[in-house]
Amino acid sequence: MTNSSEDILFHSIHEDRAGEAGGDGRASGQSDPRPGTNHDAESSRRRRTVLRDLGAIGLAAVGGLALAPSPPTRPSTVAAATDDAGAFDGAHIESEGASPIARYHYEPTDDGFASTCPINVVFPLADAEVGLDSVMAVLEAAGWTRHVEEYARYAWDPTQDAYVHQHATAAESPLGLHGRLHVRCWEFEGIVSMQAHEDTPVRPTHGITTYVGARETIEAIYDAAGWRVTPRALDLANGDAVDHDGRASLVRPPAPDRRGLHEGARERSA
Repeated sequence: MTNSSEDILFHSIHEDRAGEAGGDGRASGQSDPRPGTNHDAESSRRRRTVLRDLGAIGLAAVGGLALAPSPPTRPSTVAAATDDAGAFDGAHIESEGASPIARYHYEPTDDGFASTCPINVVFPLADAEVGLDSVMAVLEAAGWTRHVEEYARYAWDPTQDAYVHQHATAAESPLGLHGRLHVRCWEFEGIVSMQAHEDTPVRPTHGITTYVGARETIEAIYDAAGWRVTPRALDLANGDAVDHDGRASLVRPPAPDRRGLHEGARERSA
């Protein structure tokens, strides 16, 4: 795992559930079928440490914002599907555990877990020669970082019958002082479920700007890398969060023949 800490940026960074009173960007809360998570003293200590560290950042907020590196250039959105949905055509998933595809990610609460953000990109890799590392490598090649300050989030793993911590994470910048695109990923049974969103700037109050815009940027990044994209292919019935429509895009790795063409072109140009 590449997370810098379990649950950080308590200062003002909180990815809230869309649709709740106050309009803070969270998904409507889902009841937890298996409660039993408690916050411990160590978690509180980490949060206090982050508060102190971010206080130092706040003393130089103006200068820090000016000196923070610019995020990577974002590609244009995908105009049309570059692949059909195949076996996923018409898929409609209404409950966690119905498939290896997650529907939300969750935060721990005193009573268990509550949903926070909807999954909106899915990578079916069971029959491919690549896995989660290859998914993350595309983002790194696009200039993203794997060293991200964030809260810990969880997804329901039907194979373990339990909520599990994020398997991978990436963002345009570590802190997102100016705002950032940010993803968390889980891989279950050869399928990577990605939650993609765009954060608002840290100050004055952090929230989520868009899910759809983040999903479309992810589509474009992978399309530019030669992956096959089917926008809005899956219905995960997890809408009503900010601008999220309940759909997840399907992204597959490049077809073997397409990879061969790319490799041949590189050899000829060498």
